[in-house]
Amino acid sequence: MKSRFRAAPSSKAYRRDPRLRPETLDAPTRGMYRLVAWVSLFVIIVVTVYGLGQTTIGSKQPVGEVWVNVYWPFPPFFAQPITYFSVACVALFYSGLRLWEGTVSKWPKWVLMFLQLFGFVVAFSSAYEVMYNFMLWGASYSVACSEAIAKQIVCNPDVINSLYPTPWNLVFATRAFAALFVISGYSVYFLRKFSSEQLI
Repeated sequence: MKSRFRAAPSSKAYRRDPRLRPETLDAPTRGMYRLVAWVSLFVIIVVTVYGLGQTTIGSKQPVGEVWVNVYWPFPPFFAQPITYFSVACVALFYSGLRLWEGTVSKWPKWVLMFLQLFGFVVAFSSAYEVMYNFMLWGASYSVACSEAIAKQIVCNPDVINSLYPTPWNLVFATRAFAALFVISGYSVYFLRKFSSEQLI
């Protein structure tokens, strides 16, 4: 009597599966990813230098506020430095993974599994931080707007800061952790392609 259950394919069989092989990028596509990666790296460096410069001058502002209190290039339109920074981080990470996909696929299995586990833990932690900061931001904004309406002044969500455990801007924290969540979450999906088990 034949069993209804098939034997699980071996690891070598999985490695021969074309679905687990890294995708080969043509020259124009690789050039596009290189351009995006270099532009993103340039943006990250410029924004970081700007933030460090503004902070070390002696402004004593909460962490990240220097990346939130300005708009560029046409204030108050377009985006804040933290927006450019978070978008550039996601774009650089994605482009880098696509360019190094062939190299990553050749890493030892235990390294890929460890990185996948690490990415999963970081994704969980960053998701919690995003929800926590959104909750705190929304509650603080409601209180600030109530007071602003009573005093007939403008309520600005960008100036809301958390004082515990250290002063930091909630707009900065929310966007930074959102970018970290996207990066870590995609890394888990990306590394899953090279796993013969593909449990998640």
